[in-house]
Amino acid sequence: MNGQELAQTSNNWQKRVEELQTLLQEIRPRLVTAEAELSERLAIISAFEFQVRSRLEPLTRRMEKLDEEIGSLRRQLRHLQDVWLFADEFSAGELFDRWRSTEDAGAAASGDYRYHEAPASPPPESLSADQSTALKQLYRQLARRFHPDFGLNAEDRAYRTSIMMAVNAAYAIGDLEKLQKLAQEPDPQQPTYTDRDLAEALLKEWHRCQRRIQEIKLELAHLEEHPSAELKRSADKVAEEGRDLLEELAVELREKIAGKMVQRDVLQAEIEAFKDGKPEFASEDFAEAMYDLGLEQVLEEDPMSAFSEWRDRNRDRFDLEDDVDESAWDQMRKERDRGRG
Repeated sequence: MNGQELAQTSNNWQKRVEELQTLLQEIRPRLVTAEAELSERLAIISAFEFQVRSRLEPLTRRMEKLDEEIGSLRRQLRHLQDVWLFADEFSAGELFDRWRSTEDAGAAASGDYRYHEAPASPPPESLSADQSTALKQLYRQLARRFHPDFGLNAEDRAYRTSIMMAVNAAYAIGDLEKLQKLAQEPDPQQPTYTDRDLAEALLKEWHRCQRRIQEIKLELAHLEEHPSAELKRSADKVAEEGRDLLEELAVELREKIAGKMVQRDVLQAEIEAFKDGKPEFASEDFAEAMYDLGLEQVLEEDPMSAFSEWRDRNRDRFDLEDDVDESAWDQMRKERDRGRG
């Protein structure tokens, strides 16, 4: 029997109240369970976001600084020569790149998660098993007491909302002490109603609970599409293989940083060569070749090998056949150098 049927099947308001209370006894625990599921998933993903930031943000900031330096060096060289090639920009992997584009907001702030806000501080390093159990149990108790959709009028719901927001914020960072303090807040004051008014208020509550359960399903689906959730799933998957995805990303970032440092240093050397009136290579093609060759080949005595490597990788850009002899490449370099002299 739904709420509309109740409104049409009895003229006894007291009976309607009793029937609605029975329905609410069934739906309220479902709503608390759904709210707890959403809160727990938000807490897990928010904690993961803090972990990603703490481990990778110093490297990403260093990368950004190097990119700024390289960009500045390129702008200087454009005043000295025409640019033939542009080095590819760094990408640390599609998922991580998507995550970085949303990290300022975070998953909790990416959607309209009612009664939830993005945590302002990271969770503690770890909670004991007993503390974690106590945290979850206390959260459910407080949700049953203060869930806004259990309110019977606007004033009641406003009070409940303020408490519920604080409860969710404390739960998101695993603050058991804060939840214990919130448990001392007084219960909402129940207004006095006639049987008819109470029946109408309970019916509205029942409808709100139904809507909120459906809303939570949509919020959870939205949350699982966030880049943070995708990155977390990837991290969990590789962890089953005994791997640490964040450490792998950190290693990749360090390698790219090393490459960027080489690229920056070559550009700086090219600028100095132009200042001395002795340019040997176009900055962009030589820097790209040095970058792609890797650190192990950077100190090779024969710099022409770098040009050869660049030539082989970029042959298709010049629409030349594979059997073009070395003299053609030598002539191309001479014409290029004359044009830049």
